[in-house]
Amino acid sequence: MITLWLLRMTLLLHAVLVAAQPILAGYFLSGEVDAMAWHGPIGSSLFLIAAIQFVAAVLYWRPGRGRLWPALVTLGLIVAELTQLAFGYAQNFAVHVPLGTAIVITVLWMTVWSFRSSARGKVKP
Repeated sequence: MITLWLLRMTLLLHAVLVAAQPILAGYFLSGEVDAMAWHGPIGSSLFLIAAIQFVAAVLYWRPGRGRLWPALVTLGLIVAELTQLAFGYAQNFAVHVPLGTAIVITVLWMTVWSFRSSARGKVKP
């Protein structure tokens, strides 16, 4: 199913970028100030990756006859990543850190799911 592969590829890109974020933040906190030169731009682009992922998830659902929930969860990720961006630039780490953790867990979970056999199963129209 080509639409599933499209969803998988966007999820993989999204997963690599969100997984890099806490690593870069850790480098910054340990004194490597140049890490923020990567953390900021990646964080600023994540909602755009999620928007592309949303298109892939909709195509997976219709016409791909896959499940609807990846598109709905991706909509939530778009909102979460825009919120994350705002709190990051405001340096409100009380929200930024736990929200970032939730984003990383969600994207990694979706990525792993997309490679499981249950993602290939078709739903009845």
